[in-house]
Amino acid sequence: MAKEKLSNLEKKKKELEQELANIQNGLDKSIDEVKEEVSTSIAPKNLIKKYPLPIVGASIVIGFLLGSNRKNSSSTSSKVYNTRSHSDSAISKEIKRMLAKKGLSLVLDYIDNKVAALKEKGRDSDD
Repeated sequence: MAKEKLSNLEKKKKELEQELANIQNGLDKSIDEVKEEVSTSIAPKNLIKKYPLPIVGASIVIGFLLGSNRKNSSSTSSKVYNTRSHSDSAISKEIKRMLAKKGLSLVLDYIDNKVAALKEKGRDSDD
């Protein structure tokens, strides 16, 4: 009788250990999936695809603010710093030009995708 109870307890213990291991594996998988989902949703490429116009607008505003700060600081500086600032401003102008070009490209791609989706939707409704 005592041996039977002991074997039942050992059997129950092993079942519980197996169940705990299964729960732990399930939790590990869930945590990994959440980590992957968060890293994917926060990726800059996905954010730009999801919110292209606000991001382009923000980049334009930031560029404008950086450019206006640059102009204000260079007007009150010395001649030596002004020469260095002039070369820096050429670099910053080029960066701004490239950002504007990239932003415009993203906006045009976004519009093209929306137009293509509308055309596809129109074709599907005609069928």
